[in-house]
Amino acid sequence: MAGMTGEEKLRRQQEELDEKLSTLSEEGLPTANIIVAGITGAGKSTLINAVFGSELAKTGIGSPVTENINEYHNDDIPVRIWDTVGLELDSEKTARSIASIKETVAQKASAEDQFDRIHAVWYCVGFPSRRYQDSEVAFVKELHSMHLPFIIVLTQCWGRKEEITEFENKIKEKNRQHGLGDINIIRVLATDYKIEIDEDTVVTKPAVGLDALVEETLSRLPEFIKSGFVAAQRVSRGQKREQCENIIYEYAKEAQYGRWDNIPLVKVFTTDRKIMAMFGKIGRMYNTILSEESVNKIMKESGVDFSNNFWGLIMPFDLVGYSDKISNLLSEKKKDGFAVKVEDIPKNNRAARMIAFYGYMFVDSIEELWEKLTEQQLKDVDMVVRNLIGIINDKLKERKGRRN
Repeated sequence: MAGMTGEEKLRRQQEELDEKLSTLSEEGLPTANIIVAGITGAGKSTLINAVFGSELAKTGIGSPVTENINEYHNDDIPVRIWDTVGLELDSEKTARSIASIKETVAQKASAEDQFDRIHAVWYCVGFPSRRYQDSEVAFVKELHSMHLPFIIVLTQCWGRKEEITEFENKIKEKNRQHGLGDINIIRVLATDYKIEIDEDTVVTKPAVGLDALVEETLSRLPEFIKSGFVAAQRVSRGQKREQCENIIYEYAKEAQYGRWDNIPLVKVFTTDRKIMAMFGKIGRMYNTILSEESVNKIMKESGVDFSNNFWGLIMPFDLVGYSDKISNLLSEKKKDGFAVKVEDIPKNNRAARMIAFYGYMFVDSIEELWEKLTEQQLKDVDMVVRNLIGIINDKLKERKGRRN
């Protein structure tokens, strides 16, 4: 981009970003790059596992980017974690580690490719240590000066609430003294913590704060990277639902206004293809990568395909009652907390509303699957497909048995 004015560079970068986003909409999700920093023992690995799943951390082992940064990345999970290592309190090595990490982060922060930049920083401070040293503040200040979305994560918060608040206030005060008063602090207990009162009594403090961390991070991320982060995180079902609703609305509106979607015979084929693509995208939001063959099998064996939808789409009158079934489902989804933006689509646009119907049905089914299967089982594509077919069939049978 040598020789270009600042305005021309910005315009070119935006054009390149738009082109990549267009490609991603067909092929996959954008990858969010997140720095997770903190001294040894601050609970970084536990936090990463809790938010993104243990498989991500396992993949990252043995993948050093530099002497002081390890990369956690899995091709099926659209997030890349840059985990700092070698930070020790009051250690001479820390100064060298900080310098190395700063250099790497600075290179990423200024990358021309916006997908290659660091999109957020989590700095972990362990509550049990009750220590937030000047060397840490200096490190935080250096990273914060690069204008990266920055969050301090107060980890391992299993003590008395008053003590946690006291320590958090000390961090805030020290940050204010160094011009860092705008950094938000999120309290987190990443996993359940058991406290043994005596030989016969064990009290379990449940995990807290992960949803708040996800929400705060999402609010700070660039718009074009949010869908990847939402898909990668395993904490907030609400955020996944919101992204899935956007996907459903995208395909429903495309069917409403598409060039070929209002021609009786042709729209049967276009609707089929849209449902197939929609299922694939929704699957990715739950880190479930389904091949075209797998989606085809799910649609065929659960009746969500051409043969099942043919008459409902081409008959001049709704003799099979699709309209009422779809209206009932959308009404239920509204009560469940979904936004249901597709309500603005006229009832006579059967293809668009049918796409919405199957979209919400698939979201319900894949959520049920996630509750049913373990993380390891979800990697077995054949098992996932079999279970999805069974769940979808059960839900469709249940709806068929209801009175409209």
